Amino acid sequence: MENDSNPHPALIQPMGQNVIQNIKLGYCKLLLTNILIDPVHNENLVKTLKNVNLKDAVLNLANCWAPVSTLLINKSWKNLLPNFIDSEVEENVQTEEIQLASLINQL
Repeated sequence: MENDSNPHPALIQPMGQNVIQNIKLGYCKLLLTNILIDPVHNENLVKTLKNVNLKDAVLNLANCWAPVSTLLINKSWKNLLPNFIDSEVEENVQTEEIQLASLINQL
C-alpha cells in the first residue's frame, strides 16, 4: 500500500541547502584555520588531521552553528511558509567560499 498523504515532500522539508552549506563551509574554514595555526602542520598534515577527535569536531560544529543567522534559518522555511519570508534579502555564501579557497591555498 502506497502512502499518498504527502505528494510533495520537498515542500515541507524545512532545512534549506543554504543552512547546510553555510555550516559545512564554516566547519571546513575552522578546520583549515586550526591546521594552519598548528606550528607543525607543514611537517605532517596527515598526523595533524588524525589528532582531531570527536570532541574537537563537535565543538567546531557548535562554533559553526552559532553564527548562522536567524534570517538564513527563516529563509529555509520559504517553501512551507512563503508569506513569512522576505525574498529580497539574501545571505552571502560566496564570501565564505572565497575565504575557504584562500585557506586551502595556504596549505
